[in-house]
Amino acid sequence: MDKYALISFAPSIAIVVAMLVMTGVGIKLLKGAIEKDAEAATNAK
Repeated sequence: MDKYALISFAPSIAIVVAMLVMTGVGIKLLKGAIEKDAEAATNAK
């Protein structure tokens, strides 16, 4: 792999990795928020 290919390839891999990490974090935060909301809803009854 020559230098130019690496320069164009590395950022796209970094973006994909960042997207996967953000998705994982987002799902965890969303699950936490859903659990809190569900708990609040059951306590409100």
